[in-house]
Amino acid sequence: MMEWSNIFTIPDKELISDSSVDPMGMQMIWTYFGQLIFRNKLTTVSTDVRNYSINLLHHFALYRFQQERYEEFNRAQIKFPYYRDAYDTKAGMIIFMEDLLVYSLMDQKNTVNVLGILGSNKAQDDLDRSNGNYEEIEIHAERTKGVLVRQIQLGINGRYKGPFMNMGLMTKNFEYSPKEFERIEELISQWPEGKKLVNKLMELLSELLQKNDRDYPVVTLDRYKNDEELWKLYSDCFGKLEINKLLNNFWLEKLGIISGAAKSIFSEINHLGEQSIPAIIASAFKKEEDEKEKELLQWILDLEPFLSRCSHAFYLVSDVSVKRLSDIKADLDALVTNMPIESVLPLTCRNKRLEMLVEFVKNNTGNGVQFAEGVLNYHKKIMEDRGGSAWVELDNDYIKHYIPQTTSTSTADIVSGGYWYNRYYLDAVKSIYNGLNLN
Repeated sequence: MMEWSNIFTIPDKELISDSSVDPMGMQMIWTYFGQLIFRNKLTTVSTDVRNYSINLLHHFALYRFQQERYEEFNRAQIKFPYYRDAYDTKAGMIIFMEDLLVYSLMDQKNTVNVLGILGSNKAQDDLDRSNGNYEEIEIHAERTKGVLVRQIQLGINGRYKGPFMNMGLMTKNFEYSPKEFERIEELISQWPEGKKLVNKLMELLSELLQKNDRDYPVVTLDRYKNDEELWKLYSDCFGKLEINKLLNNFWLEKLGIISGAAKSIFSEINHLGEQSIPAIIASAFKKEEDEKEKELLQWILDLEPFLSRCSHAFYLVSDVSVKRLSDIKADLDALVTNMPIESVLPLTCRNKRLEMLVEFVKNNTGNGVQFAEGVLNYHKKIMEDRGGSAWVELDNDYIKHYIPQTTSTSTADIVSGGYWYNRYYLDAVKSIYNGLNLN
């Protein structure tokens, strides 16, 4: 479900329940090795440069507001019972700004590009249902509310918070780095529309905190519908996929893709375009000159052919049309032919999950059926550790399918190394690359 580990973080259990996905527990393996390259700056759900920039502006507005209007900010924590501390207050303001943004852009959808704007479908439903009576649409400035369910986790801030933390911009509780935000202030000062929008949002936040009829601030959309300046600022700043050139350069640096193995991958995506993941990694390896960075790429080149064979065995067995292991013996035997496990063994000391997988299969790589049995025993252990049950089990040679799976990938593609099950954040890298090169 999720794929780039914090440009690439460790999976957030609030965003994903791994009892229902990743039946082979591979995410803990490949994300670890991917993170070594991308230095924890991306996630598989934080791939849109425009959303990075939206989140940056929102948090800069909060930073400015707390700095310059600290008395209003502090009073809010006394005034509103739901604003128990600075985090709750900022989270409520974030929800407010995200919802105001999405309603504004959806209200202008005929003249702006809303592709990738989180919450757009729900906001459009609200707008359609109101039939122009925008006083019926409430914006709740509270961390458990929002256009999206669990928006504080699944909205723009939720999806991009991990990278922002790993860039050193802020902490988990929205405590901002003065040094970083001084630089951001200089950046936004050179972005006229962004500067105006920040000032506008600060005024709206100040107005918001004057509300006193509920336990947290609530405002109806009709208050903003006729604010032509606000709507235009949203359109000018975030109404298209292209972003300000200054922001382009900022994100190139902050996302960690201008140095090391990450730079080599980024460069090869430019040169190779739609080439396969293994082709891009292999080409980046050839181009990388730093030996330590080159080694990180080599680890992936050694690791993934093994992981993909394990995953493919699982999905072959999990296909409901396969009744017995003997039905797919030819495929399973092909998977263990020239099994690339020897190059994987030195990597087991780096990752406990990888060590566990190797322990289950390392003595079964000479026989396809035995290999599949080892894979299924490993899968069962993964599910037991999660408090769940296996998706597929063996009854002698017969297969019991509880949660059938399938794969469209051929065994030949796996054995040749032409296809990898795990993507090592390259889909995210491609998205970032495209977003930075729209101008």
